[in-house]
Amino acid sequence: MTPPLAGSVKTTHFWYNGQMKLVRKKTKVVLGISGSIAAYKSAELARYLITHGCEVRVVMTDSAAKFVTPFTLEVITGKPVTNTFWNETESGAIGHIELADWADVLLIAPASADLIAKLSYGFAESPLLAVALATKAPVVVAPAMNVNMYDHPATIDNIMRLQQRGVHFVEPDSGPLACGWLGRGRLADQREIFSHLRRAVAPQDLAGKRVLISTGPTREAIDPVRYISNRSSGKMGIQLAKEAYRRGAEVTLVHGPLGRTPYIPRDITCVAVTSAAEMYEAMTQRAISGFGAAAEQFDIVITTAAVADYTPAEPSSKKIKKSNEPRALELKATIDILKSIGIQKGKTARPFLVGFAVETGDEEELLNEVRHKLSAKNADLMVGNLAHEAFDHDTNRVWIVSKDGKEEQIGTAHKAQISRSIVDSIVRDLPRNIVTK
Repeated sequence: MTPPLAGSVKTTHFWYNGQMKLVRKKTKVVLGISGSIAAYKSAELARYLITHGCEVRVVMTDSAAKFVTPFTLEVITGKPVTNTFWNETESGAIGHIELADWADVLLIAPASADLIAKLSYGFAESPLLAVALATKAPVVVAPAMNVNMYDHPATIDNIMRLQQRGVHFVEPDSGPLACGWLGRGRLADQREIFSHLRRAVAPQDLAGKRVLISTGPTREAIDPVRYISNRSSGKMGIQLAKEAYRRGAEVTLVHGPLGRTPYIPRDITCVAVTSAAEMYEAMTQRAISGFGAAAEQFDIVITTAAVADYTPAEPSSKKIKKSNEPRALELKATIDILKSIGIQKGKTARPFLVGFAVETGDEEELLNEVRHKLSAKNADLMVGNLAHEAFDHDTNRVWIVSKDGKEEQIGTAHKAQISRSIVDSIVRDLPRNIVTK
């Protein structure tokens, strides 16, 4: 089973027999379902949330029950469904208030135009609306409706009014709609909804910050068919991008060829490149061009990409034919992206510069290399890992070394959890380097 993603569970600590224990607490999600045809997708959404570390309870409108039965959702969640004010299970209990107090987050998916309008004006005629009115938890709304209804000025006004109150909206997808129209209005992908939910419940300690991340391998062409590359999957950088986004940052991800591309929240700006030269241009254009123009600067730059150190000096424009004669491939060095940004950065605080180092030796050799690169490349933080533990794995073990001498080892864990520890270290050091805008 896939481990819960960072942010879908809360953690706390307690002492037992002189040892500190880590306890996982599931995020408590009240899933609100309104009368949109997309309500049939809510059963699968509930299952998705549960398998990603959430505890789910459902509250639904009468209209929603026409599309998906309460019993289906009770079976999936293992909890009774609330769809009326009048079947309180415990004497003296007020169901919708209890749900409102229980929730870590209220997720309404799908949300019809009618429900959004009533939310906007504070109606409480159904248990779902009453929960929304009573809860102090974050509210995430995923609309689903006809494109004309979604684009209607009244719906736009209602959404804007709710956003001004702090309600999080998940933009619907475009495509064929149940009514036969084509356009915006399809319920967003469950992975997109989940990424918004994670952001809504996360500490927003990177809110207002702009983060630039590189990840993945590069491919250095020998000819139009062959290339030199490495085993990097880009998973670590993608998890860092998701974690920074979860914690409120505006994220740009520059990535090399990723093969089977994982899901990346659509609010993360992705820039695809192939070669080391293209990655150098994409990274320095963004990281260095902002110097002297504070409004354009990135606050944090993280270089996780496994960029080729060498590239063919003269790649062939045509496929090189097979021959029995031995061939020599002349290589030339590529430009060091991290070092280039570090030189331009100089002694300025912005951007906070994070580099990665991968080695094949032992732990002491790795740490020595990390300490050397931290100084040589003018980074604020360096993360070291061993190739056999990082490449081709969903897990990793890292060493984090900061400019002020702090060194920390993060034991083997899913890369989503490793990314949280790295971002924690960045946030810990960031206030001493960059003043919040």
